[in-house]
Amino acid sequence: MTGLLRPFSGYMPSSDFGARVVGPPTATLTEEQREEARLDRFSFRHSAGRGARSSREAALDWLASCRDDGALLSVDDAVIVYRQRKDDFVATGFVADLSLEAYLTGRVKRHEKILAKTSRKMARYMRTTRVYGNPPVTASRPDHDLKALVAGHAKHQPDAAFTTVDGTVHELWAVAGDPAHELCGLVDTSLYITDGHHRLAAASLVASKENRTGARIPVGVFSADELKLRSFARCITGLALDTDTVISALKADNEVTEVESDEVRPRARYEFGIRIRDRYFRLRIPGERIPDDHYASLNTGLLRELILGPVFGIDEPGKDKRLRFVPDLSDASLANIDADVWLLPYPLTAEDVMAVADSDGTMPPKSTWFAPKVPSGLVIRPLDHN
Repeated sequence: MTGLLRPFSGYMPSSDFGARVVGPPTATLTEEQREEARLDRFSFRHSAGRGARSSREAALDWLASCRDDGALLSVDDAVIVYRQRKDDFVATGFVADLSLEAYLTGRVKRHEKILAKTSRKMARYMRTTRVYGNPPVTASRPDHDLKALVAGHAKHQPDAAFTTVDGTVHELWAVAGDPAHELCGLVDTSLYITDGHHRLAAASLVASKENRTGARIPVGVFSADELKLRSFARCITGLALDTDTVISALKADNEVTEVESDEVRPRARYEFGIRIRDRYFRLRIPGERIPDDHYASLNTGLLRELILGPVFGIDEPGKDKRLRFVPDLSDASLANIDADVWLLPYPLTAEDVMAVADSDGTMPPKSTWFAPKVPSGLVIRPLDHN
């Protein structure tokens, strides 16, 4: 059986340039910060990333230039232990190469529906630039020995450390030799995709088209108990109903309490925060309306089946143009949503997601926002370097 992981070879940013090379998730940035990154020649996202529309020659020239200027450090046959810190959130995992054969045989489990159009688009980008720089992220089930080993490597001075424009601190340790292989060997059952479903599918498609056996892609690996899960608010514009009609419809079958704006966050499973124009509510679905089936009882599914459809007439959330999804990253992100209505489900758990993946199911669209994500440019490798 093919091993899931092996050490990585490629590049990682240096301390002096890391904040310029690495691009945090765009949803966390202001427009001014995005524009500044667009103008920075060291930015991976805007020089060789998917949005840059680079040619192979331009991407490889960018790699060579960054290496020569000291912005990128060479990594040879090593696992990169990686710690991410922001505010009160800390997660420590590692980056290694994942076997695409293991992905195809189901040892890397997914919980999202893969859209062929999106995968093909990403595959075209990979084949054009021939550079990987947007690592997917996976979760492993908690393992004491693995967590202790990772934590032990992170006790030393990092090989690179920097703070990106969104305020996130990134620390990296390159672990080579037998310790690197020991880390990889401890992950020998299954991994669960938390971010980058379509990137993995695209990399697999590229390997298949090019008949590349033994192909691999760098991924982040974190223990499931290191993850933080957030919700996506369902935001509705063009609401044809008046506020009192909506409230009456919600109260018909649910427990609804009007609250102040700072009390709107849901506090428990089966609870939702709701803003209707300038009024705030917490809604709880009563026990008799909750199915016994675990999948059917997920908050995001209940929201779709019991509220979005019956009350707002939104039966296909992924297609209805009145609806958009906004990640709940902070109180400010909720306060600044421009919509007639938003509905915020209580976050799912990592166990919820893994249970769905183990059953070969798929979650409803935009069920959860995972942290940490491995930002673009944290590790970079030419596609042909396997």
